[in-house]
Parts: sequence; C-alpha cells; structure tokens
Amino acid sequence: MPYVVIHYNEIGLKGKNQPLFLRRLEANLLRAASGTGVRRADERSGRMVLSLTQDAAWAAVRDRVRCVFGVANFSLAERCAVDIVSLKTAVDRALAERTFASFRVSTRRAYKQFPLNSEEVNRELGAHVVGRTHARVSLERPEVTIHVEVLPHDIYFSFGREAGPGGLPVGVSGTVVALLSGGIDSPVAAYRLMKRGCRVIFVHFHSYPFQDGTSRAKASDLVQCLTRFQFHSRLYLVPFGEVQREIVSKAPGPLRVVLYRRFMARIAEEIARREGAKALVT
Repeated sequence: MPYVVIHYNEIGLKGKNQPLFLRRLEANLLRAASGTGVRRADERSGRMVLSLTQDAAWAAVRDRVRCVFGVANFSLAERCAVDIVSLKTAVDRALAERTFASFRVSTRRAYKQFPLNSEEVNRELGAHVVGRTHARVSLERPEVTIHVEVLPHDIYFSFGREAGPGGLPVGVSGTVVALLSGGIDSPVAAYRLMKRGCRVIFVHFHSYPFQDGTSRAKASDLVQCLTRFQFHSRLYLVPFGEVQREIVSKAPGPLRVVLYRRFMARIAEEIARREGAKALVT
C-alpha cells in the first residue's frame, strides 16, 4: 500500500494549541484529496501520513496536496517493519526497476530507541545499495535521494520530495473579508491571508450596467483560482454604479476616489459583520 508522508514546520511551534492545528490540517488534506484514492490521514511523530489505495492517482494527489497550506514538503512513500533487514529488503524491491549512477541516504529518526542512529542507518543502507546497484554515493548532487523516516511502529522510505506551500492550515485564524479588484494586489493579499490560516470571503464592486460585465467575470475567475487553496469561497458582487454617480454629482473631483473607497469600506464592513469576519483585507 502506498503512503504520502507529509512534513509541517510552523505547526510544530504551536505548543498546547498544536492538536487544533493538526486536526485542521488533517481535515483540509482529506477534503483537498477527496476522490483521488486517499483512505485516511494519521498524525505520526511530527508527521502526517496519508494512506492511499493501490489504484490511487498519485499525480492528482500530488497536485491537491501542493495547494494545502500548512504542508512544508511531502513524498510518495512505502512502509516496512522497524528493523534494518526489513528496510533493506523493501528498498531492494523498490529499486528493482530504477537505474541511477549516484545516490545518497537521508535518515530522520523519530524513534530514538531504534538500535541504529541516523548516521548508522545512512551508512548501512548506503553500503547495501552500493553492493546491489554498484551506484556511487554522492552527498552533494545525487541522482536519487533515499529518504528514510524511522518511527515507533513503522519505517517509511521514499525517493525525492515535493515542496508544499508552507504556512498555516486554512481555518485556524478565523474569517476575513477581502476587497477584490481586477488587479494583482488584492488576490495576492487574499492568498497571503489564506497562508496565515484565514478563510477569505470576497467582495467585488462593479459598475454594471453603466459598464460591461468584464470586471465581474474577472473577479469570478480570480476567486475560482484562489478557491483551490481554501476549498470553498463566497463572492459578493456589489453594484456600485449608483453610488459612483451620486458621488460624481455632489463631490469635487479631487475627493471622489477617497469617497469611493470610503463607501466600499463601509459596505464591506457591513458584509463582514453579517459573516462574522474579524477583519477587512485590501
């Protein structure tokens, strides 16, 4: 059975609140990977492990996990018993169809009662792989890196790692309302707040029917792109043309942009209150 071993970093600093962050990360991973062959998620000695079905779509799992905030890095892994003989046998089997000229072994030992320390595992498994494949050890630029994770009840090993987005799991920092324009700044601001664990509700002000619907369509496209990072989004499309027309008719030119923004903030504030959001994002 294949597995995905997921590492997180910032969550590990959360002390007594860490279980809350891990529960949210687990829920987000399962939601993101729904329908790809992920059976369950388990927290294991500072890691999250996803159990996959034999026919799981690894490419789909990889693309989904890449978008889950809180994930530092991850890898497709195999599991064996907690002893060096089982590890060598399992690695032999996994390397049977691989060809490479150089490699290295990188071990992380969470289970400190294991009889070999990390460097000893590196040396013993490395010598075994050299004997089997005649590949050379390269610590600087290996073609293949064999990552070994020694845990209390299992050993997981993998070949290479994928980078995650980092940050905190969406949902641990409350809800905010983002004022979304058609430019680059506001979607980047929303993305950065998601990365800090916020769930984002979007508000876009448009001038339809005084102008065409281009800005509304663009806002919808932006929200669709950002939704893959938080799984579900709500977009308020606020008609603002009448407000603009009233301001133009009654306010001097130099003050109009300030007044536009003032009214946008007031409307967004009311939406935030109704949604139970804690902040406005611009």
